[in-house]
Order: sequence, then C-alpha cells, then structure tokens
Amino acid sequence: MEDLPTISLQQKARLLPGRIEHYWFENEHIGLKRTRFHRIVIPIEPFDSGLEYVQQPEHTELVIDWINLGIVDPGDLDGVTIAMGVTPDVEASIYIGSAHNWTEITELNLVKEGEGYRVRGKGIVQFENERVGRNEPFVFETTAEYIGETV
Repeated sequence: MEDLPTISLQQKARLLPGRIEHYWFENEHIGLKRTRFHRIVIPIEPFDSGLEYVQQPEHTELVIDWINLGIVDPGDLDGVTIAMGVTPDVEASIYIGSAHNWTEITELNLVKEGEGYRVRGKGIVQFENERVGRNEPFVFETTAEYIGETV
C-alpha cells in the first residue's frame, strides 16, 4: 500500500466530550428479537487530514455502535469493557476522506466520573479498506455523558 498517504490521526485528532445513548432494534427477517443496543459517539475537533480531495478541515466523529451489553440498567456502565470479538455485534468507524473507515476496537473501558463516564480505548483505524490511507493505531481518551434512550 505504498501509494496511500498517512493520515497521522493520533497526532492530529483532539477528541471532544461525547455521548452515550441506547436504543431498541429488532429485525424479524434475520431472527433478531427486540434488543437494546448502546452507541457511543465521540466528536473530533475539526482537523486537516491532509487529503486534497476533501474539504479541509474535516469534521468527523468516532462512532461505536451496536453495542449489545445485555445489562438490566442501561445507564449503569461503570466498569464496562468493550472489545470486538468479545462484545457481541459491536461496530465502529471514523468518517474521513469521504469514507466510513472501519475501526477495530481492541479495548474500550467506561469508568463513572461525576455525572458521566471516562472513556478510554484503543484500536486500529482501517483506512486501507477504503483506500483513504495507511491503517493506523489509535489510542483515545475523553469523557461522555449518558443521555439515555434515543429513537
């Protein structure tokens, strides 16, 4: 992948406070009964990705979705750990270079802090899948407010 640029997301991205929400979803065609999922959305301060074919600065966010925790109290997330391959259904992406870049979350921890949560995680942004850039490790930390149920 020698012709792909390096985004340098770790050096450029400044995470802003995010939000945690939950929602219900069902799909009888695939046999999915009504299930509660969580979503974590972490905005990233606009930055110059270095990609000439998109308007700069890029406005984006890290979205971790379809988190199936199977917990009784959807707002009690203290001590929750999420990881792809361990947590059922979870998906994540960062939209950069006009593409949803799949992000493999290897570990994400939620710790109650005041009225919200401290979010710490690490993973690999798969830029190569969409030919946006070279894959990059990404370590992140921010806070997030639990806002409850969304539609």
